[in-house]
Amino acid sequence: MSTDVLFEPIQIGNVELKNRIAMSPMNMGYTGPEGYASEQSNAWYAARARGGFGLIITECVVANPFPWRGSDSLNPLLVDSQKKYRQLSQMAEVIHSYKGAKVFIQVSPGWGRQGHPDENGIASGAPSPVPLAIDLRNITKGWFRQFTRITKQAGISFPPEIWDYDKIKSLSDDEYEAIKPLILKMFQEKAPEYYHIICGHTPRELTIHEIEQLEDFMVEAVCACYDLGYDGVELHTPHGYLLHQFLSGRSNQRADFYGGSIENRGRVVTNIIERVRKKVGPDKVLGCRLSGDELMPEGLTHEEACAFVKLFTEAGANYFNVSQGGYENLGAGFAPDGEDDFTKWAPGFKTASGGLPIITPSFTNPETAAKAIASGKTDIISLGRQSIADPCWPAKVKEGRESDIVKCVRCQQCYMNLFENRWIRCSVNPTAGFEKYYPDLWKKDGLMDVKAQKFMEKSKNLPLI
Repeated sequence: MSTDVLFEPIQIGNVELKNRIAMSPMNMGYTGPEGYASEQSNAWYAARARGGFGLIITECVVANPFPWRGSDSLNPLLVDSQKKYRQLSQMAEVIHSYKGAKVFIQVSPGWGRQGHPDENGIASGAPSPVPLAIDLRNITKGWFRQFTRITKQAGISFPPEIWDYDKIKSLSDDEYEAIKPLILKMFQEKAPEYYHIICGHTPRELTIHEIEQLEDFMVEAVCACYDLGYDGVELHTPHGYLLHQFLSGRSNQRADFYGGSIENRGRVVTNIIERVRKKVGPDKVLGCRLSGDELMPEGLTHEEACAFVKLFTEAGANYFNVSQGGYENLGAGFAPDGEDDFTKWAPGFKTASGGLPIITPSFTNPETAAKAIASGKTDIISLGRQSIADPCWPAKVKEGRESDIVKCVRCQQCYMNLFENRWIRCSVNPTAGFEKYYPDLWKKDGLMDVKAQKFMEKSKNLPLI
């Protein structure tokens, strides 16, 4: 199948993208101390911009300055004060220097129940005090391999009748409940940091005042990001994080005007969108990443997600980025083993939004990505783990060099590295995390290279004085 459709331009709000290939938002842990964008942050994004991505969507950048946003163990970028603005502005400039690449910044208020207490024991704030609990039967083969690796490192040795991927996947509820205490006890005793990945800390319920503060932080940060040079802003509203938790009946059990009905559960997001629109007008790009389905009992359903899409469109959102699931369902959630698992939610979002542009992630093969767009189900495809494996995927596809693409093997090393407090590495791309040391990945064809080269040509051989 022809892949030409991937390279057609598309308009979102007042921004034209040169192609239909986006880089998915991913927290790589490359941030500098205190949440500042680092040289590695710039080199990481520059490599993908040079590799041909028409749109870079940044990792979620946290706007909330208070400890109740959740733990900072994932080392996120921050936009919680003006001190961070210059580095974030430079990051946008770096991305823009590559052949028409555009950049949307994803802004978040924090982790909620998917976070942890800070070093002083202040619990992460959430709509309701409902802890996260992962069912190990839902993990993928990649996740199972990573859990097996860290259990060995921690000195945990499970008997094979308990720790076997196929056996765990096939357990009934009663069988799983019988062995779960042993598994959790071993993690709790020998690897407590991983125990709390599986069994989250209980968050505390946010007060009305704190929710209003959250809205204030988000509105201020979003508006600032436009001034810092970002082409658009994406609200971080997907797969189990804090804003998602307000949308889901599984995590939002409030009885006030932030809980209950669709309108109430969506109030935080609609308030943010409406207030931003009042400040910046109707044309600037403002979108939401939203799970098509939470894929958990009592969680956000696809019907509810479409209702939120309609609500947020009416408030002023002008595109949607599809996700699914959350950490509670790692297998069917936002990091599945295969590809193209998210496109099934896109038509519902497109209908509910009245035809706004839809971004759909999780692709590896160019033909599959092109088919998703050609089918009319989605408008833009995005690459997450695949963009870690090969930053030049778009350029290789455009040049007909599909056989040169380094394909993601879905090993989940990139995810687990975050929980190990390590910078993310990739099992198939040895340059991932080291981009700043490989200038050939990012210096060619960019404004930095061309202008600097001309300047140096004019300045060389001058006498020292």
